[in-house]
Amino acid sequence: MDDKRQTRQESDEEKSRRLRRQRRLRQEMRRRRRRKALILRGVLAAAFLLIVVLLIWGISAVAGKISGGKEERAKEKNQTQTAESEEQLQEVAAEKILHLSFASLIADTEAAFGQEDRQAALAMDQGHLTVDEFNQVLQQLYDQGYILVKLHDLATWDQESGQMQEQTLRLPSGKKPLILSQTNLSFDLSLTGQGCASAIVLDDSGKIQARLDQADGTSQTGAYDVIPCVDAFVEAHPDFSYQGARGVLSFSGYNGVLGYRTDENLGTAENNKYASRYGIFNTAEETEAAAPVIEALRAEGWEFAAAGYANLSYARDLETVQEDMELWQSRVKPLLGDVDILMFPEGTDIGDRKPYADDNEKYRFLEEQGFRYFCSRDLGEPFTQITDAYVRSGYWNLDGYRMYQDLYQDAGRFSGILDFSGLYDMERPSVASEESGTEEEESGDDSGTDTEGSQEAE
Repeated sequence: MDDKRQTRQESDEEKSRRLRRQRRLRQEMRRRRRRKALILRGVLAAAFLLIVVLLIWGISAVAGKISGGKEERAKEKNQTQTAESEEQLQEVAAEKILHLSFASLIADTEAAFGQEDRQAALAMDQGHLTVDEFNQVLQQLYDQGYILVKLHDLATWDQESGQMQEQTLRLPSGKKPLILSQTNLSFDLSLTGQGCASAIVLDDSGKIQARLDQADGTSQTGAYDVIPCVDAFVEAHPDFSYQGARGVLSFSGYNGVLGYRTDENLGTAENNKYASRYGIFNTAEETEAAAPVIEALRAEGWEFAAAGYANLSYARDLETVQEDMELWQSRVKPLLGDVDILMFPEGTDIGDRKPYADDNEKYRFLEEQGFRYFCSRDLGEPFTQITDAYVRSGYWNLDGYRMYQDLYQDAGRFSGILDFSGLYDMERPSVASEESGTEEEESGDDSGTDTEGSQEAE
């Protein structure tokens, strides 16, 4: 009996052990399956990663090959274009470069030509182009193959040798050099209310514009004068400018610069003929406001020139010239920086077309003041003179009177260059005079009317 119970107990233990072994075996099998699954997942992940890396490498290699091919083709194309451009450039002589000069433009023709003071209206007619006329002039010049160049493109001053070094102009084939200038860029207070812009300003985006003040006290900015008109045209026609050239801007001082009333006389009631009508200006604030505009103009490629302080003719005696230039150097030069171009006030040169002689005291004085480039009104053939000491450029002033001469008096000065028949504003007082059969009242000489005022140096 005891033996049977013992046998049964052993059988139970064996069964228990057998079950435990079976559980362990199943657990071990599950662990092995999990390890195999993990290993398989790792292998698959590694394979996938390898495939991705190889795919990326392959794509990069192909892209690089394509890009390299494009860069090589672009390089070859640029080299070809450069070679073609070099072949198309031609050297241009500087002896007879056309130089056209303009006064402030008329932006509001009704204010200019419709004013009750008929003498003032006629003065505006004779002395200025309208904005529309000027833009058409630019288009005609462009169509004729002209391209803007700088005075400093013609020759540069070499400090070591103390001489002018003539430069070679190499322009695209068929292009003709043109120098453009604007005289006495002060926006004279005497022009207030006569249809011209009042100042050169920077708009909210930093673009150079002109401010036009309306009779109702409001103002607007836009291409209302020479500078923004030229800028806009060059932006639309980059090949109208040689190496970023724009033009020459000449500055007097008695009314300030660029429409900013910077001159010290305008900041006091003493020696200020404008005080009763325009009040006293804060010249420090005006000077501060002008500074960024001056920098923007210089950065854009405009060249600066002196026009004397009081805008009076340098045909006067030497002492008057010296006093006037001393005022310019002390009151205007600090605003503009170094200036080596002189556009003679009223266009009057200090000599004839012959080179300045050593006994020309005015020339010696102006040379001592640092001037190396001289511009004067010269209505003969285009005139450029380059010597070891200076450059001279004769300009034609283009205004309403010049157009009238070509249209109605057969002057023919601009024949083959500009055709005024399609651009001349038919609202000009001179048109009414011509249609009525009466002669236009002229200014008394052949120089046209400089409506921008001048005053004696004080």
